[in-house]
Amino acid sequence: MDDSDNLKKIVDQADEAFDQGNWDEAADLYTQAYAMQQSFSINKGLAASLLNQKRPSDAEAVILDYFNYYLSEPETAELALDIILENNDFLLANQMLNFYDTNPLPNIKTDFVDDFIKRIKIAEDRHERSFKPEKEKISARLLSIVTESTAEQIQLLRKLREFNKADYIANAKVLLENPLLHPLLKSEALENLLKLGLNQTIDISFYGENKTCNPSRLRPIMATDVYLKMCDELEKLLTDENESQLDNFKGELSLYAAFVYPFGNEIIKTPELWTKAMLLRYGLVDDSQVSDNQGLDDVKTWLKRFDELINTFQE
Repeated sequence: MDDSDNLKKIVDQADEAFDQGNWDEAADLYTQAYAMQQSFSINKGLAASLLNQKRPSDAEAVILDYFNYYLSEPETAELALDIILENNDFLLANQMLNFYDTNPLPNIKTDFVDDFIKRIKIAEDRHERSFKPEKEKISARLLSIVTESTAEQIQLLRKLREFNKADYIANAKVLLENPLLHPLLKSEALENLLKLGLNQTIDISFYGENKTCNPSRLRPIMATDVYLKMCDELEKLLTDENESQLDNFKGELSLYAAFVYPFGNEIIKTPELWTKAMLLRYGLVDDSQVSDNQGLDDVKTWLKRFDELINTFQE
């Protein structure tokens, strides 16, 4: 039996287990199938099985692989919202609403979105009643967040996802103005404001400078010019490398882009040089390809700074 036949057999068994309400068996089988081949249909089965297993956080992690696919059809959008609200992830729920507001789809009618708005508001109000005491403590801790460990800071940002839209925005602004907050946490908060569609000028502390930006006018980190240009250069230089290795290097380049978001072009002035400087560290380009480029020492200084920030983030 070849792999395609084996995959079909496992998916058929998973579908049968799902139809019979055997959620544990269905989740196990869909997980096996998903490890063999990632597809939206298998993703849907796995996510629904995990939700029925009362594992909404695992289900949400799964749907993020194909999130825009879920939003394109009413039935799958309903499943996604069920999972998101089960997690009290009102940040993602409100980002869904902004997606529909900015990307009208023929299959998604106004009444359908209106129903989503009502469901999210009811869920937010219900959660607020029990969450309010903890919420106030979280907001207070955010004012001195840099005194906590990195792991605790990350956990605090996760808990912010349970805030309603207005309160998330207010607290994200506090984070962005903090000169000592780790740049990766700032870039995450700022990208979340972009996905909420926030259209106003906000303050941000950026490597010792006080700057302003409007989130609605930004691009996501992995759609910024500096990131895309670095990736283009990577593919030119590593034509013989396999796809997984290219993906690993693109992951490192995405970190660089996140570190300097949203003012990447002020620091990564020559994206091609930055890519070569990274590959030079791995011995994948020759000194002769980069040594004559003006600005290499400055790039190396920034890369060393990024190394220190990564080490801090992993402590």
